[in-house]
Amino acid sequence: MAREEIIDHPAEPPARADHHGTPLIAGAPSLTLAKFGVAAVLAGALITVVGLGFVAPETSVRTTGPALLFLIAALAWYLMVRGKIAAAIYVLAFGVWSVMTLIAVFTGGVRAPVVIAYPVLILMSGWLIHARAALVLASITVLATLAFFLAQHEGFLPPPLATPVSIYVGDQILVYLVSAALVVFVLRAYQRRLQELGDTSRDLAQRTLALEESKAELHRAQAVARVGSWVYDIPADRLRLSAETCRIFGLPEGTGASHADYLLRVHPADRNDVEQAWQRALQGEDFDHTHRILVGKTVRWVRQKAESRFGPDGLRHSAVGVTQDVTELKQAQAAMQESEQRYRTMIEWTPESILVHRHGQIVYANPAAIKLFGAADAATLMRKQTAELVHPDDLQVQTERMNNIYARAPITPMVAARFLRLDGRVIDVEVQGTAIIYDGAPAIHVCIRDISARKQLEDQIRQLAFYDHLTGLPNRRLLTDRLSQAMTVSKRSSCYAALLFLDLDNFKPLNDEHGHAAGDLLLAEAATRLLHCVRQADTVARFGGDEFVVLLTELDQGEAPSRAQAAVVAEKIRASLSDPYRLAVKTDEQSIQHIEHHCTVSIGVVLFSGHESPPDDVIKGADSAMYQAKQSGRNSVRFYARDQAAG
Repeated sequence: MAREEIIDHPAEPPARADHHGTPLIAGAPSLTLAKFGVAAVLAGALITVVGLGFVAPETSVRTTGPALLFLIAALAWYLMVRGKIAAAIYVLAFGVWSVMTLIAVFTGGVRAPVVIAYPVLILMSGWLIHARAALVLASITVLATLAFFLAQHEGFLPPPLATPVSIYVGDQILVYLVSAALVVFVLRAYQRRLQELGDTSRDLAQRTLALEESKAELHRAQAVARVGSWVYDIPADRLRLSAETCRIFGLPEGTGASHADYLLRVHPADRNDVEQAWQRALQGEDFDHTHRILVGKTVRWVRQKAESRFGPDGLRHSAVGVTQDVTELKQAQAAMQESEQRYRTMIEWTPESILVHRHGQIVYANPAAIKLFGAADAATLMRKQTAELVHPDDLQVQTERMNNIYARAPITPMVAARFLRLDGRVIDVEVQGTAIIYDGAPAIHVCIRDISARKQLEDQIRQLAFYDHLTGLPNRRLLTDRLSQAMTVSKRSSCYAALLFLDLDNFKPLNDEHGHAAGDLLLAEAATRLLHCVRQADTVARFGGDEFVVLLTELDQGEAPSRAQAAVVAEKIRASLSDPYRLAVKTDEQSIQHIEHHCTVSIGVVLFSGHESPPDDVIKGADSAMYQAKQSGRNSVRFYARDQAAG
């Protein structure tokens, strides 16, 4: 039968040991054998009582011994149920031995039938408790046997009870059966133990293999991560290094070292810092230090991190740490710092204005940006939010643009905008933004180019290209463009428009008598009067010389009402331009000559709707009607009639 360990029983206490370290209950006593022993004593006691009733009913005193054995076994069983296994076994072994010895006193001493059970009891006590218990029982059994012999020789023992042969036979048979059961139990327990040992051996082999595989995987993982490990025995001053740690330090695998050996491999410039950090760690601080080491003639960067382990005495007895090769990281950081330094140098010297902001908060401004915004210094400008530097009309567009840059959404690389200097002056700029990482956090790099001078030049060029320099009115080129637009609008709205062609009637005599300066003053005054006679949506243009053109748009959808509206405006213009002109002309002597001049105007008007005629034909029709007004006596208005030739 298999030997079951008491440790398998839920109520079993842990095995105790004496001062020699020997378990008081042989490692883990057999609960099954103990139960077998209790059952055997109970059964034997009952069988003996019953058997005595048949073979020796007249000697009831013989039942006292079996009754005591029954009580001993019952007590042992009770202790087992309560979980007190060790106490139960001691009660069973020494209690049964005591009762058997007592029975032997009254049943013949060394000739008592019960002494045949001593070997079985000694064997079971050795198995259940330990070898020393068997030796103790054997010793006291020998002493009891010698005492029986001497007592019997001297006549101290009471007269033995008459014992029938059947009792001897019964006791021997019972002992034989118990012995056989014990032998079977021991053999089966031995076989089970052999099997368990085999299973344990195979499991140990598998665990060893798994451990070796785990160790190899750990080595591979450390090699991939470039992270090694080490253990430092503080009292012995010995370092045990993992394979990867040895590789990092350029040492053969399995190399050990002392603290002094390690310091010799630290770069001389870092050696003192490492030693101070380690001494602080021994005083209770964390050890996490990055420094350089020497591997031959090569310098490597490592990060050492460790934590201490404490012994039962509360003192640090060892430290466990990791070593990480951070050479590439350090090189990358150095390259990044160098790149950032180049970047800073470049933008410090660039003539373009550079701002770096994070969610509207300026975190960097180069000298050009400080000058552009009129700030006293970088700190003054960095106290501003970007929203304060953008013209209110452009703020929404610029805010959406910044949000798109943060979201990595596609945007137009460079756009025109209006910004504000700190003094409130508006500046025209071209601005370009890019998402960057600045000081380890997302930000926007903004490049700003002042185009105010270019805008002014463009406006001047536009003024020269499309406006008359004397009157400031649109010239013939811009008039043609606006006439085309008016014809497109007229076609869409079905409203008529009108073109008025004007020629001053008495202009040449002024130039001949007082010079071109006086003529220029009159033309400028005429332009001003024209602008006061029309709507803001209408166009007044200088066609050339003393000729002007007025374009009236969005009249009426009917021809007659539109003709009437155009006639009202033409008559208003005729009356305004016919008023006397009072001109202050500078003479060659830099004095002022006041001149009054009377000048009327001849006006030709043409109505048009949509693209029924090309722009040039419309202008020609108005010019033709103007000549009709001239021929009819001047200072008049004539409408162009398409069914009549211009005369």
